[in-house]
Amino acid sequence: MRAWDFNRPRFFALAMNTLMYEHFLTKEQKRILIDKFGFIEIPTQVKKLMCGDYGDGALAAPKYIYEIVDNHLNKLI
Repeated sequence: MRAWDFNRPRFFALAMNTLMYEHFLTKEQKRILIDKFGFIEIPTQVKKLMCGDYGDGALAAPKYIYEIVDNHLNKLI
């Protein structure tokens, strides 16, 4: 993170099992990225996960990720 240009937008998109996604440490780490470092979260999806469970934590669809990043970058122009 020390080499990142903090004058530019930074995004993150999580992908994990629902139990991991809802864990208190994950919530704390997300809060740090957003509140302290100004990251923009790309929300996860609720669907059938790789582990076979159905729940929140799936990586957002590439089209959705693109739309979010594109919208934020177009605001800078």
